[in-house]
Amino acid sequence: MARVVGTTHEHHRKDNHLEVAACVSFAGNVYQIVDIGFGGLGIGGYEGELMTGSEFMIDGLGPDEDNIVAVRIDCTVARRLGNQLGVGFIELDSLSYDVLDALMMRRKKFFEKMKNR
Repeated sequence: MARVVGTTHEHHRKDNHLEVAACVSFAGNVYQIVDIGFGGLGIGGYEGELMTGSEFMIDGLGPDEDNIVAVRIDCTVARRLGNQLGVGFIELDSLSYDVLDALMMRRKKFFEKMKNR
């Protein structure tokens, strides 16, 4: 008999996350991304007040602090373990999707073009 897995938790990771060198900004601070996917990302070094279930807005993504592209991504905190957050995306617009794709595919030219805008 087949067993169904991954359906008991609302925020169970269903997609593949990649370890990339990238940064995320929200609430006026920049944090290191631990892993990333189209369903969400992991944030390291977070010392703020957000807890599991909190909703917030990501306002920037980029390969480093100097190349952050302004985006607006509605998110929810799926889990918090010490100073790491597991974040799920509620909604992605087309620019946010393109930025995530460029980060995961490590396309530096995309960020060079965005910087020259």
